[in-house]
Amino acid sequence: MLATSVGIVVPTENTNNFEFQTEELKAERIRDGLCPHCGTQLYEAVRSSFFRKKTSRPLSIFGQCIRGQCIPCLRGDSNVGNAAAVALAAISEPTSRGNSPTALPIATLVSGSDASTQMQTTYSGNVNSFGAYHGKGHLVWKNGDKYVGYFCNGVREGGGTLLFSDGSEYVGNWKNNKMHGQGTRRFPNGNIYNGAYREGKRSGDGRCYYANGDLYIGEWANDKMNGFGRYYYNNGQSFEGFFWEGRRTGTGKYQLNDGRIDICRYENDLRVGEGVRWSENRKRAWRLLGGKVQNRITLQAATEISQRCEAGTS
Repeated sequence: MLATSVGIVVPTENTNNFEFQTEELKAERIRDGLCPHCGTQLYEAVRSSFFRKKTSRPLSIFGQCIRGQCIPCLRGDSNVGNAAAVALAAISEPTSRGNSPTALPIATLVSGSDASTQMQTTYSGNVNSFGAYHGKGHLVWKNGDKYVGYFCNGVREGGGTLLFSDGSEYVGNWKNNKMHGQGTRRFPNGNIYNGAYREGKRSGDGRCYYANGDLYIGEWANDKMNGFGRYYYNNGQSFEGFFWEGRRTGTGKYQLNDGRIDICRYENDLRVGEGVRWSENRKRAWRLLGGKVQNRITLQAATEISQRCEAGTS
């Protein structure tokens, strides 16, 4: 896991089950606008008029959060990415950056009959006393999708492989006919995701190998990068910080190819306000404004800007 475990979860004898419970709690907190690590309220739901859809607005509460960023976690847990405290540290390289998962196995299917779904299918495998799919079986849809794995009382439950007619595939855990738990998904565009799912969507810790060579390792919610993560670009540069609904938000650290590091604030994936650029040996620094270099500054001034970035006052 990328961040420390979120308390209040009592470990069970099964460590894997405990970790999944923790991921479920983190995903639930993110959906509710809370800090996934400590539960602090970071966002509130607002609606500008009765007919408009609700949106999330970041909160700023003294000592608690700044623009949707949890102050206690930023200051107390280095694993969560305290930008001011780790300004001198390079962004860690991922393990096996270029080794994306290999193609997933394809199983042989056999024929049968099925009347429990709306789409015409054929099924071969075990059934329960009521005739519902139960145990290991093979299911083939008329559109060409194929599932090989386990069922429970008529629904996909447990481990299984789904081969889509477009050539993409998923191998992992299922719950109530949805991808749920740990799994690997290869998408039609060549992207490969390996990590946690919740009710059919990427939620929890996971990594995505993009077809263009990019790599993201971090937290997800509702199929989007959400929470703390590291994004490694195919040009050798990298970003470490927070994401909200797939976009960089809050304090972040961007590392250039030559080792220089930019520390600044992000809103809606764009750099805003003051920031600081550190040289590769961290002995020189420059002031940034909106992501653009302005002038050289002292190391003391650079440290103060980094701290303001962290507090959301830059």
